[in-house]
Amino acid sequence: MSITVGIVGGMGSYATVDFFRRIVDAFPAAKEWDRPRVLIDNYCTMPSRVRAVLYNERREELADDLSSSVSNLLRAGADRIIFACSTSHIFLPEVIARVPECAGRIIHIIEACAREISLSSFADWGGGLGLIATEGTIETGIYEQIFSRYSLKVNAPGSSQYEELRYFIEAVKQNNVTEEVLVSFHDYVEGFSEGAVILGCTEMPILYRKCIERGLKFQARIYDPLQSAIDIIAKLHQA
Repeated sequence: MSITVGIVGGMGSYATVDFFRRIVDAFPAAKEWDRPRVLIDNYCTMPSRVRAVLYNERREELADDLSSSVSNLLRAGADRIIFACSTSHIFLPEVIARVPECAGRIIHIIEACAREISLSSFADWGGGLGLIATEGTIETGIYEQIFSRYSLKVNAPGSSQYEELRYFIEAVKQNNVTEEVLVSFHDYVEGFSEGAVILGCTEMPILYRKCIERGLKFQARIYDPLQSAIDIIAKLHQA
């Protein structure tokens, strides 16, 4: 079954570009038409998701913008929709209330990751999962809530680490990923006491991959919610 994928992007733009490239790479095809059609709304002008969470700033406007993007993608023919931003999933109930027809069509990347881990051998380890995410995502506890339904424990960073997390995220958003950023990111991830870490912000896979490309190895097992979503797309497209 050929599907059309819609991406609510622009949060940030480089993460969206990277996600699109990864979808294309997931379908090595002799002909272009063997890949799924991908629609992208790089809606980089919508309000900050983190500030909406932390300060209730422009929350209604943000929910309206996310809903508008979803509606536009549905009208353009999207069968499945992915929010290329973990923090934006906090607002999904408000989006579904505004756009009821999107219910069942959104691939929830956090849920997809939790389900994948629960079906893996790691689920029996019981040692917990470290989380790298925005402070907005961390403060809401959305990862802990969803993963707990799969009997998985997520250990999020404390507020003392928020500045360092912002440093990593902004380096990607500004396309200013230096060697210093990569070494700092590598050391930060390796500092988790858990044996596995979730890349719970969609900028983080870019840093992770660049570290690998530069020969920086990770002892921790890495889980990427965006990859979980790509795996779902591949199964749907090939069904």
